[in-house]
Amino acid sequence: MNDAASLTGAGFDALRRGDFGVAQDFFRRATSTAGAGADAWFGLSLAHRQLGAAEPERVALDRTLELDPRHIPALIRKGDIHTARNDARAATSFYRAAITLGSAARGLPPEWRAEIDRVKRLVDQNARLFEQHLLNDLTRGGFKEANTPRFARALDLLLGRRQIYQQQPQYFYFPELPQIEFYERSAFAWAPGLEQHTDAIRAELMAVVKSGEGLVPYMQSDADRPNFNNRGLLDDPSWSAFHLIKNGTEVERAVSLCPVTLQALRKLPLCRINGRTPTALFSLLRPGAHIPPHHGFMNARLICHLPLIVPPNCAMRVGNETRPWREGELVIFDDTMEHEAWNRSPELRAVLLFDIWRPEISDAERALVAATLESIDRFGGQRSEWTQ
Repeated sequence: MNDAASLTGAGFDALRRGDFGVAQDFFRRATSTAGAGADAWFGLSLAHRQLGAAEPERVALDRTLELDPRHIPALIRKGDIHTARNDARAATSFYRAAITLGSAARGLPPEWRAEIDRVKRLVDQNARLFEQHLLNDLTRGGFKEANTPRFARALDLLLGRRQIYQQQPQYFYFPELPQIEFYERSAFAWAPGLEQHTDAIRAELMAVVKSGEGLVPYMQSDADRPNFNNRGLLDDPSWSAFHLIKNGTEVERAVSLCPVTLQALRKLPLCRINGRTPTALFSLLRPGAHIPPHHGFMNARLICHLPLIVPPNCAMRVGNETRPWREGELVIFDDTMEHEAWNRSPELRAVLLFDIWRPEISDAERALVAATLESIDRFGGQRSEWTQ
């Protein structure tokens, strides 16, 4: 028995019997043999551990990870050594590596799974200790979350309370714009003027809903385009629309049925691109409907909702933030951030939906964006879903 594999197997047999000195000898012979792999070195580390040889164990573990950086048990044991030294940061780095590899691996032995579950608990414990340590230090330095909301969000990202969401438009990306999920309506001088018409706009919506005329599924199949029902809502009336302005043109039926709504929209800084925008509609979400996470068409504009009918248990998430609608309070958000919406009530939810230019984009840049998309339309008639 002189080959590395046989000696390694004999070493593990000796470990299982509790013959740690014999196991150490087999593993030493294995690791001095050509072709010795990571398992031989890891077995040697286990024998050293059982015999109380801390430094030789560390050396054997390091050699194990040189040969196989993805060796899960060795990563966990390195984490345990750092835990014993009260180095939670180093321990967590090894534990997290093992957890990540274990999550992706198939057919792990039950004892490895149990170890991964154990270190997950240790990682959570270390995270809580780190969070408390950091907050204590910052508080002593004068940090107050309410006074520094932007830094507070950065801290949430560092601590894992939030994740990073970026603009991911489906088609057109305008660079160097701020990554803001929800804009505060107080930043838009025209918002109160629109909100004061909420009751009248709601009355026009109710007339439309009662007649049922002009209501169509929000997402409709198109014979001139591939139709992939990725969101499960294609041609589904659970998410319906009544179009007021479509592809930049006021809809004739809407002009007669919704004069107050259209008059209010005409006063707004709508996104204007010939043949495409503005877009404005009543968006109806039926009881139980859920719009799954997705991204909008381009980040040069923002989407606005004027909530008209909002039963309980209705909300939308944009990136990290989830907000319920409140009737008569404008909601402005970047739809190129991942977002979703739901109606978990037994009643209808309805908003007035429209798009505006992003305030950070200059008039000259708006004109260039418009010219670009209008040129695309002249080339091939390309249109995509804009308001989602």
